[in-house]
Amino acid sequence: MEDCIFCKIVNKKINAGVVKETGNFIIIKDINPVSPVHLLLISKKHYDSLLNIDSRVDGNEIFGVIKDLANDYNVKDSGFRIVINTGEDGGQTVSHMHIHFMAGRGFGWPPG
Repeated sequence: MEDCIFCKIVNKKINAGVVKETGNFIIIKDINPVSPVHLLLISKKHYDSLLNIDSRVDGNEIFGVIKDLANDYNVKDSGFRIVINTGEDGGQTVSHMHIHFMAGRGFGWPPG
């Protein structure tokens, strides 16, 4: 998608300070962090939302990447939060599937 900001990041048309890259994801720091560690796992393929992802291909990699990030940022014992906003009412503001990885502070419930 030509106008998609995340597609531009994936295609290296915008420098977003990639912290990690895997076969199907690019991980960057969120530009508006809400916690000391706030990363975005961006799918390299453009899916409008979680509902369109090919779970047999990309979905299998997600949990391994999250586990690696928990180890990389030393938060596997203290904990972290994963958020996937889907649709307008779910808070999705960029129509490209991405996952928020947040850690480094306590989180309350309900989240919002």
